[in-house]
Amino acid sequence: MGKPDQVSSLFWSILGLGVVYLSYRLGLGTLTHPGPGFLTFWSGVILCCLSAVVFFQGVRAQRGGTGVTLPQRWAGMAWPKSVYVIIALLAYVLTFTYLGFLLSTIVLLIFLFKGIEPETWRRAFLSAGLSSFISYILFGIWLQVQLPRGLLEKLLF
Repeated sequence: MGKPDQVSSLFWSILGLGVVYLSYRLGLGTLTHPGPGFLTFWSGVILCCLSAVVFFQGVRAQRGGTGVTLPQRWAGMAWPKSVYVIIALLAYVLTFTYLGFLLSTIVLLIFLFKGIEPETWRRAFLSAGLSSFISYILFGIWLQVQLPRGLLEKLLF
């Protein structure tokens, strides 16, 4: 912590203030009838608050002289797993509209459950299937969000 955290927190606070300003110009509405800028306004406020916390932690660390250096902060990071997750998410985005929500989500979750955090095949398939079907029922059926329909949705629904 220290000076780099202070600089980055200033960047994020400026970005947050910009989001707050532009969201306010869009119109906030009310709590019961939110306007187009309501959600982004509060997201900007939260971003500003969090960046202030990081800024003052950096000030305190700089005064005390005890801080974690950047190499210490990144030591022990599982870089290959991070790269695999990014590639898997990119593949998910690219195949989402073609395979549909259910099939692409099941495949992604099986990869994450089995490849990134090793689970048994049974648990990986069961967790991926249940998570995907519950998400589809919640968002696709109950909330009527338009999710891309693939082969699996056409067979089941």
